[in-house]
Amino acid sequence: MDKYPRLTGSVMSRRSALRLLGAVPAAAAVALARSGNALAQSARAGQLNIYSWPDYFSTADLQGYARVAGFTPTLSTYASNEMLFTKLRSPAGTGYDLVIPSSSWIEQFANHGLLEEIDHRRLNLASLDPNLMNRVYDRNNKYSIPKDWGLLGVLYDPEAVQDEIHTWEDFFKAGERPGVSGKVRLSVSGWETIGPELWLQGKDWNTVGEADIRAAGRRLTRFAKHVRTFSGLDPNAVANGSIVLAQTHQAAARAAITLNPKLRWVVPGPLSELWVDNYAIARSAPNLDQAYDFLAYQLRPDVQVRETEYLGFPAALAGLRARIGSDVPNADLIFGGKNLDFHKLTSFVVNPETIGIYLQMQTEIQAAAG
Repeated sequence: MDKYPRLTGSVMSRRSALRLLGAVPAAAAVALARSGNALAQSARAGQLNIYSWPDYFSTADLQGYARVAGFTPTLSTYASNEMLFTKLRSPAGTGYDLVIPSSSWIEQFANHGLLEEIDHRRLNLASLDPNLMNRVYDRNNKYSIPKDWGLLGVLYDPEAVQDEIHTWEDFFKAGERPGVSGKVRLSVSGWETIGPELWLQGKDWNTVGEADIRAAGRRLTRFAKHVRTFSGLDPNAVANGSIVLAQTHQAAARAAITLNPKLRWVVPGPLSELWVDNYAIARSAPNLDQAYDFLAYQLRPDVQVRETEYLGFPAALAGLRARIGSDVPNADLIFGGKNLDFHKLTSFVVNPETIGIYLQMQTEIQAAAG
């Protein structure tokens, strides 16, 4: 499955990004109201309404929960965090119980009053990996519980690159070489494209101002002539050599390495990205008890293992790697490789004052690529 829409959402102009973080346009509210009425009727039935990314729960576990609870949750889907944000701020957002926002957007959802605080007493959060808890985007997990997580890393063909990649500087230099130039893939997300240069400068992508973002973006604008695509990565393209150097997540890397075992995956230094998709309870959720029952079921160790094997991204259970069967191919790659250091990972947090700059610079970088 392609995870990139969850990482990046839609590519927006600076003006539209800032408008999104302000008032919901009246036209959007009217357009969404009709579906909201149907959802409200469903909510009164006392079931469970989940608004999620597509294909984000295994059928086996949904059926397992239905046997325990006596009903099947109603699932609706969205294609980006921006879509979820807009929906919850409109009349159509009434009636949802659980939503699955990404770590980059949790703070904005909370600041706009779109989420209920989590009652930690009702869940076994002690079973979860502490590396995924109390992170910068939601201190003390006031509004969110980690569902699964992924990384920004590099997939490459060592024969084409003719060297090992350990840092983002290695990545940029490799992309300039003959045989690699023109076969590079960068993210469609402005912060993922520009972030590596900021990290090389020792800067925090969440606190830098406009001048630093634009300065880092200029290096990427110069580098863009080496880039073939910013589209979601097709593992076959790397396996067959059409792409030999790519920013991507570990699930795409694992798929490509399964096709072509000579390929390599690395999480470069000095920093790279950790993104986390999270369970959250929507504001005024009508079926609160059912929401907590579903969360308790999803946090069961056996369910966490099955969801990990289904998605190809790791769930949040502590010690999860040891529970993955030996029959699962390239299982270490699900977890980003052996000996992953969470202290060298950083999570992006959407800031209304700078998100538009990242998006604008991404547009300029992609234009420079031709």
